[in-house]
Amino acid sequence: TVNVQIKVSDYTPPRFSAKEYFTEISEAAAIGSPVIMAVAISQSAVTYEIKGGNEDDAFLVNSFSGVISTQKALDFESISFYELTVRATNMAGLFSEAMVFLYLVDENDNAPVFLSSDYTGKISESAPVGSMVMDKNNIPLVIQATDADESSSALLVYQILEPEARKYFRIDASMGTLTTARIIDYESIPVFSFTVQVHDNGFPSLFAPMPAKVTVLVTNVNDSPPKFAQPTYYASVYLPAYQGTKVISMKAEDADSNVTYSIVEGNLDDAFIIHPKAGVISVQDDSKLRSHYELTVRAFDGLFKATALVKVNVSDAKESNLKFKPITYTPTILENIKEIQVLLVAGAIGSHLNEPLVYSVLNLEDKFQIVQSSGMLKTTGFPFDHEEQDVYNVAVEVRDLRNPPRRAYTNIKVFVEDVNDNAPEFQNLPYYTTVQDDAEPGDVLFQVFANDKDTGDNAAITYSLVDNHGYFRIDPFLGDISLWKPFDFEALNKYILKVKATDGGYPPLHSEAEVLVIVRNKSNPLFQSLYYTVKVPENIPQYTAILHVQARSPEGFRLIYNIAEEELLKLFNINFKTGVLSVIGQLDYESQTKHAFTVRATDTVLGFFSEAIVEVEVEDINDNPPVFTKMVYTVLVEEGLPAGTSVIQLEASDEDSGRNKVISYHMLDNESDSSSFFAIDATSGTVITEQELDYEQTHQFHLKIRAVDNGVPPLSSEAIVIVNVSDLNDNPPKFRQPQYEAAVSEMATCGHIIVRVQAFDPDSKDANKLEYLILSGNDNRHFAINSSSGIISMSNLCRRSLNTTYDLNVSVSDGVFQRTVPVHINTTNANKYSPAFEQSIYEVELAENAKAGTKVIELAAMDPDDGPYGTVEYTIINKLAREKFSIDGNGHIVTSERLDRENSTERVIAIKVMAKDGGGKVAFCTIKIILTDENDNAPQFKASEYKISIQSNMSKGFPVVQILAYDADEGANADVTYFVDAVEEITEDVIEINPATGVISIKESLVGLENKMLSFQVKAQDGGTPQRDSLVPVQVNVVPNEVALPKFSEPLYSFSAYEDLPTGSEIGTVKAEADVPVIYSLVEGNTIESNKEKVFILDKDTGTLKVEKNVDHERTKWYQIDVMAHCTHAETEVASLVSVIIQVKDINDNQPVFEANPYQAFLMENMPAGTTVIQVTANDQDLGSNGLVTYSLEPESDDVKKLFTIDGESGWITTMKELDREVEETYRFHVVASDHGRNIKLSSSALVEVTITDENDNPPQFTLEVYRASVVEDSLPGQVVAKLRTEDADISELNRQLICYITDGDPLGQFAIDRFGDEWRVVLNSSLDREETEKYLLQVTASDGRFQATTVVEIYVLDINDNSPECQEMLYATSVSEDAQPGMFILKVSAKDPDLGSNAQVTYTLHGPGAGEFRLDPQTGELTTLALLDREQQALYSLFSKATDGGGRSCQADIVLTIQDVNDNPPRFSSSHYAVAMFDNTTVKTPVIVVLARDSDAGKNAEVEYSLVDSANGRFSIEESTGIVRLEKPLNEEEQSEFELTVQASDMGSPRSLFSLATLTVSVVDLSDYLPVFLHNEYVATIGEDVHAGTEVLSVSALTRDGVDDADIVYTVVNGNEHGRFRINAKTGTVYVNQSLDFESCHEYYLSIEGTRGASSSLSDMTMVIINVTDVNDNVPRFLHEAYSAEVSEDVPVRETILEVSADDRDGPLNNQIHYSIESGDPHQHFAIGPVSGEIQVIKRLNR
Repeated sequence: TVNVQIKVSDYTPPRFSAKEYFTEISEAAAIGSPVIMAVAISQSAVTYEIKGGNEDDAFLVNSFSGVISTQKALDFESISFYELTVRATNMAGLFSEAMVFLYLVDENDNAPVFLSSDYTGKISESAPVGSMVMDKNNIPLVIQATDADESSSALLVYQILEPEARKYFRIDASMGTLTTARIIDYESIPVFSFTVQVHDNGFPSLFAPMPAKVTVLVTNVNDSPPKFAQPTYYASVYLPAYQGTKVISMKAEDADSNVTYSIVEGNLDDAFIIHPKAGVISVQDDSKLRSHYELTVRAFDGLFKATALVKVNVSDAKESNLKFKPITYTPTILENIKEIQVLLVAGAIGSHLNEPLVYSVLNLEDKFQIVQSSGMLKTTGFPFDHEEQDVYNVAVEVRDLRNPPRRAYTNIKVFVEDVNDNAPEFQNLPYYTTVQDDAEPGDVLFQVFANDKDTGDNAAITYSLVDNHGYFRIDPFLGDISLWKPFDFEALNKYILKVKATDGGYPPLHSEAEVLVIVRNKSNPLFQSLYYTVKVPENIPQYTAILHVQARSPEGFRLIYNIAEEELLKLFNINFKTGVLSVIGQLDYESQTKHAFTVRATDTVLGFFSEAIVEVEVEDINDNPPVFTKMVYTVLVEEGLPAGTSVIQLEASDEDSGRNKVISYHMLDNESDSSSFFAIDATSGTVITEQELDYEQTHQFHLKIRAVDNGVPPLSSEAIVIVNVSDLNDNPPKFRQPQYEAAVSEMATCGHIIVRVQAFDPDSKDANKLEYLILSGNDNRHFAINSSSGIISMSNLCRRSLNTTYDLNVSVSDGVFQRTVPVHINTTNANKYSPAFEQSIYEVELAENAKAGTKVIELAAMDPDDGPYGTVEYTIINKLAREKFSIDGNGHIVTSERLDRENSTERVIAIKVMAKDGGGKVAFCTIKIILTDENDNAPQFKASEYKISIQSNMSKGFPVVQILAYDADEGANADVTYFVDAVEEITEDVIEINPATGVISIKESLVGLENKMLSFQVKAQDGGTPQRDSLVPVQVNVVPNEVALPKFSEPLYSFSAYEDLPTGSEIGTVKAEADVPVIYSLVEGNTIESNKEKVFILDKDTGTLKVEKNVDHERTKWYQIDVMAHCTHAETEVASLVSVIIQVKDINDNQPVFEANPYQAFLMENMPAGTTVIQVTANDQDLGSNGLVTYSLEPESDDVKKLFTIDGESGWITTMKELDREVEETYRFHVVASDHGRNIKLSSSALVEVTITDENDNPPQFTLEVYRASVVEDSLPGQVVAKLRTEDADISELNRQLICYITDGDPLGQFAIDRFGDEWRVVLNSSLDREETEKYLLQVTASDGRFQATTVVEIYVLDINDNSPECQEMLYATSVSEDAQPGMFILKVSAKDPDLGSNAQVTYTLHGPGAGEFRLDPQTGELTTLALLDREQQALYSLFSKATDGGGRSCQADIVLTIQDVNDNPPRFSSSHYAVAMFDNTTVKTPVIVVLARDSDAGKNAEVEYSLVDSANGRFSIEESTGIVRLEKPLNEEEQSEFELTVQASDMGSPRSLFSLATLTVSVVDLSDYLPVFLHNEYVATIGEDVHAGTEVLSVSALTRDGVDDADIVYTVVNGNEHGRFRINAKTGTVYVNQSLDFESCHEYYLSIEGTRGASSSLSDMTMVIINVTDVNDNVPRFLHEAYSAEVSEDVPVRETILEVSADDRDGPLNNQIHYSIESGDPHQHFAIGPVSGEIQVIKRLNR
């Protein structure tokens, strides 16, 4: 044997006992506390130092021992983990390093601290029990504190300190949220104030330094109905009663609301009235009082109501002696005084002296009071107003205290004295007048009038002029303005007089007014009125005549009319000939409601003119729809708010006026059923909730609101209100499973993922804010949890000493709510330990013949492992033992059969037992069974009989023969005692036997007994209990002395023979000497050893002993045979005995025999080299070297020899390297046992089967690194998304048991993973939205408890068309120049669709009036012109674009295009040729004509300037802005009778001005040639609107002057018939209706008719025909709404108005008076409608 010892080199670096060290230390550890020892081994001395990670030098290492200890105080809250690098250096300068991971253990050294010292919350008194207290932002109130510690030391417990507060509120001990514990009542306790304390769960617990103050405000809810003190009240009214007399005061108690009182029944003739707030019933009408009333009074708090019955008796006061003094009381009081004033003392008579009387005021108690005991009447401080009421009737009562009391009444009239508190007010404004310049002084020009509301002197008014301008005076009393002195050359043509009206009060008050005085020449034209007013609707068609302004020339000259203000010429035009005022521009009430301008009338000869004011009042029509401030409103509303919460107040404005601008709001029904969640106040536009909103149910509402005005017909507009419901934390998180179970190997690495607990929170904003925490079960900090993902993993400390199970309590919190879930973790321990017996060899004694099943021994192989690895099963290895014994799983060995100690193979039995744990690790032991003897064998004699001869002369005590018996038992059971039994008397005397040795000897002399045969039996008896015995016959033949006995040559013969000696071989010879021939024979044996089986034979003649049968050393190692030599002397047979011992010598004839074949061995994979596998044992029955066995492995495979080896002596098989179950599961090889025979060596072999048991040494693997899958976004939960497969090289199912988790990429828990057969399926857990998340990258982790593997599942969410396009703008508004060429870009509409593919491909289309003039590119959304535009034809386009996706969903956007004006239209004259006649004596500067040109463009492009292209050499001029042509040079200097002028109208447009021309012929005539055609300037005709076309209106020819009948007159309508409603016969002058008329459109027409004599315009005349159209009832009334609805309570009072309907009729005043009536639907006449008002009232009680 060669032993080689490996010695470590001196140049080897130190080696640490571990590469990494892990330990913990309390943060409270004292400075200098040892932490851990990091030891390195080296051939030389080692020194240690810390090379890194020692923050703040918190630790030091002993340089010699390697002990790391603290050198500074530690603080877990500052640093919780240290990663030290420790270096060990030896004397050779070589070093190595190890990492020391130090984890600080948190101690409870920080007390909790509240985040705020005061908290305020609110709770509605209507909240049910368990409702949460909310803060001011309507989110749950959280009393929150922080603790800098961790784990249990940071787990906080909140508690309300005050016991009384705990009756009403509960606090979540872990979260600090408050909930109600009982119903809260505002009326009982409106405010709660209490304190909350917090402590941690550390040891010892620490409390916050100060508790937090909590105030909970209770929100009042109208939950208390009003209650009258009694159901019926009684009151009396005594006549005479006066208005305001108090009847009774009603009071209904309501703890939470203000009450409104009303009389709902019984108030006949409205005799009484009740104050709605005070509840005081008083007399309203004292003229019709009845004797008895039963009034039903209702008290209403807005939600609840109560009623009481008031029975009022009205009676005359009883006559009695008690009366007021017969004095007339007439006190007075100044108005406006607020101080209390004593008015009088009312006295009563008819009472005893000093008898107490009680005075009281029966009415007007708010204004008057009386001293009860004295009757002194005073005011209450109410300021009286004389102008409102100048006298009050105060009813006063006096009564005594008798029973019944006497009463007396009086009425006191209190007069309110006037104070000068009102200034005079002028009436009938404005004031204007004219006066001729030759008026005489004293002529009254005008009278002003003022009124004063005061009385007496305070109302006496005097008038005065502030400035009389030297010409005027005013009568101070009458207000007449007169001329004070005549006008002179300095006089102006216009004066504005200021008139002051002053009253006579003190101090006096005054007011002023202006009077316009126009001074005119006597030749100036005279207007019919100086002030014209006219009302026109704002939508009046252009060129409609609205007023005929008439003036006359005192000289009879023709007049020319014009408007003086240039800016008004854009809106109004006056016919220069007729004075007909027309509207030529668009009026707009909303821009300007009134237009005032001056109309000038100038005579055409002298140039004198006069002016009149025209005020055009524009009447509003309903031409403007309500306009919302936005088209789309977006509002955010918190969920959980109570019904009735205001959401938004919409405001629409209407530029109309009056009823046309009164707006009502309505919510339109839509598919989302929004009307069940919201309502809108029709008047205010306030949108309120109808029920509590829940974000988790609906995130967004789209409301369509319509604003409708009250015009006829009503106009409306709509707006969209997008109500986004904001998510509140009103839902607790929920775990996806009620409990979690997981398994982890104790060999799992640090950070190994064990399980993921996952919760979801219906609240969207809290879904990613969930925080997970291990509350309990993690006392030793084996586990850590990721607070955001919920992944529970092994902590970084990686302790290996894990318990078998852990029950963790894990919580999830969203900051307000907390929920917990149990997590049960089973530890799958590694097979770290092998089973171990206490002893390798056990010795057990067992009684032979014990029955089968007898317990032998209870073995216990201890295995510290837990679980299956600590479970041991036992196996008996050797075959013999397996036959005789059995062993169960508990190590109990029992016998399988009875055993016989006397059987050599059973005397001592070795039971070889193998103990194997669940992981395949084994241990062995041997149990030596030693059978204890039982006396189950009787002694057996060696021979079957004994015959011997003895000479009679033998001396006493001579041994005759030794009788031997053997007992197979042992001990006392084998102790044989011999007795002589059944002997004759003589024999007993001469023979005796040694009881111990069995030697028979002579007791007495045998002389005399010659030739006598002594026959007897010898009993052999053992010492057992019960004793067993046997008998053998003995015959002793006594012969005479002379007879010689055969004598053997040896007293004992010993021979030997090899067991392979052939049969027939001689072993030896026995020889007996005798005188006679001797015959030899073998005594028949009784046992094997005594040749019972006749293995040997003896030659009877020679005494030669031979082998008759084969001998076997292993069976019988020696024989003891008795040989008898007998002969015959004188016929006396004699015999002698001798014993022969034959030793059987061993030869190597037995091969070793294995105790078992095959051997079943188990070995766990990865066991280190040298691990014992099994011990094989082979027995060789040979002796010595022949039986010495050596073991070896049969050279079957070189691989086996590389893996296993066997100890040649012991037979222990061990490993040479680690084995891998995944490489080979079973090894089979043979073991050879060889003996050491010298000449021949024998051997045998046995099969050894080594089964390699599996260990979890292979991590699982996914078949792919990345799995790709897709899912349609509308897939339902449960849809399989992806299928995953895993592989694990481990063999056993136990080690291949996997569990998969989604560990990343799924924060909302939208996916789950489940096992189906041999695959894992990722399934949908909740709905998806591709537009929110298009791709998910899930990290899936598979764990077998020790190892884990990850893969990525890439999930693409496939689109469906679940989103409509979203128009980027709801309204596009821009302008386009009207000269834009086709194809010009205008704007681009855009819509986005969050879908994909065709679902997101948006196609644009254009719709609306005029859409054909534009092109909207269907792909790009670019809007371009398609045709030429003309602003004058259409200035505004209201279009809408529709964006439609591939699935048909769409959105709309409005497009408003304003066409910008281009100067493309020249001005156009009203006539291309004008003709006018002038008298030859016309004064220079006199207007000749007014030309008019209109430009249909807009703005500057439409502004017209006039000029004369040909002015007849400057004889005429034209005003640039007004178009008035004037004479510039006298005519009488020329003889020219006609002038041809060219007038140009140019616009102000750019970049170039456009113009047009008209010709003007001015004829000069002599004044004497002119004769008017018509009698009057104006004629009036009336016609009904229902006349037919062709109806004659009037004939103007009948209206001509005398003397012109013979003239050829041509009649034409020159103005007022722009719409062609009428026609005139040019010859007859008859005016006919040309088209249908409509009073509602126009009820008055002004036709300017010219009569021309002789076809000469210079001899023409003009008259005005005013046609009044009368109304016909041709329009039916129309209701403003198609349907009206109202909801009423069934206890609604009678006569209460529940609804008002309204209709309109477009006819005139005589035909539009509407009468309302109920036609149907009210069979029982419960309702009535006001025939004029349209108010619907309840007239009978309702019963639902």
